[in-house]
Amino acid sequence: MAMLYLAAPWARVMGISLDVLTVDHGLRDVSGELDLVAQAAAELGLTHHVLPWRWDGEGNLSEAARDGRYAAMAAHAKVLLVAHTEDDVAETFLMRLARGSGVEGLSAMAWRVEREGMTLLRPLLSTTREELRHFLRVLHIEHAEDPTNEDPSYDRVKMRQALPALAELGLTPSRLADTAHRLGRAREVLGQAALAAHEVALADDPAPMLFDVTYDRDIFAQHPRDTQLRLLATALQYVSRNPHRPRLAPLEEALDRALGGGATTLHGGYIYPHREKLFICAELARVTASDDWLGGFDTGPHDLRVLGEAGAAQLRDQTQLPARVLWPCPAVWEGERVLACPRIGQKERWNPAPDRARFTRLLTSR
Repeated sequence: MAMLYLAAPWARVMGISLDVLTVDHGLRDVSGELDLVAQAAAELGLTHHVLPWRWDGEGNLSEAARDGRYAAMAAHAKVLLVAHTEDDVAETFLMRLARGSGVEGLSAMAWRVEREGMTLLRPLLSTTREELRHFLRVLHIEHAEDPTNEDPSYDRVKMRQALPALAELGLTPSRLADTAHRLGRAREVLGQAALAAHEVALADDPAPMLFDVTYDRDIFAQHPRDTQLRLLATALQYVSRNPHRPRLAPLEEALDRALGGGATTLHGGYIYPHREKLFICAELARVTASDDWLGGFDTGPHDLRVLGEAGAAQLRDQTQLPARVLWPCPAVWEGERVLACPRIGQKERWNPAPDRARFTRLLTSR
């Protein structure tokens, strides 16, 4: 509500069209809150949209609800203003610290980020929740308190309730948020260094970064461990299309195993050291016909399917690439015969391009 009443006069002065979006997660009765927002929007002369979202019961509820509401709002907004505060930064820092996160996870949320095809803006990151409540009280703006904000079954609430005790030790929300922002600046530098290392370590290949990421093992091993972890994490996101980074502990284990010559399945990807190269490809079981990269080029009357073990067997005399790396790659089929596999250089008129820009965004953005 504070964000709404701060944004409305600003948008009016700037000549910016502003709509109000409320996501109903279907987890509790929010009819009174919806009426409250609808009335406020009407008084401000703004259009209000209620967007339904329902949990399918899969995965973590908090993460699913967050991803679901952003996806719902992305269908209505090019730019989205959200009211994350300094308190949110401090609580997130503590939650990730408890999970053993490194610089990547402990960095403060960015004030501007691209998500779901829209620009997400957080203009209140230096403002506390109490300052927003004071703003609402002074202007007599009616608002509602989410009861889940006091539910200790949520990790965020546990951290919130621990903050007063931490403040007595000097670990105030402001101090924690400042640390998170400093780590964010360090993360930017480390991300740029990792990008430079990525370009150097990429292996010579018939189709570099088309469907997997392939590094020269010796060059990859020469880089600092933090750089290795960043490259491995980003490569796994790239091949699996997973919007989230892998957790640090299993990532560290996978890196140790890869440097020692062992293969690992992690985060929807397959890490495979082979001779002088380190391959990071998609895990075959996770690749489906609906994957956007699978339909990334026109095959005319022919079928486009995953190569798989049977298809890779047909190409064993045509490439030095290990079969396990080829399995998740798309191929052009005529019945049960493989006509072409762009991954081994058989492009002909089927000529997909590697999405290097997406890899760069994954590596350097927050």
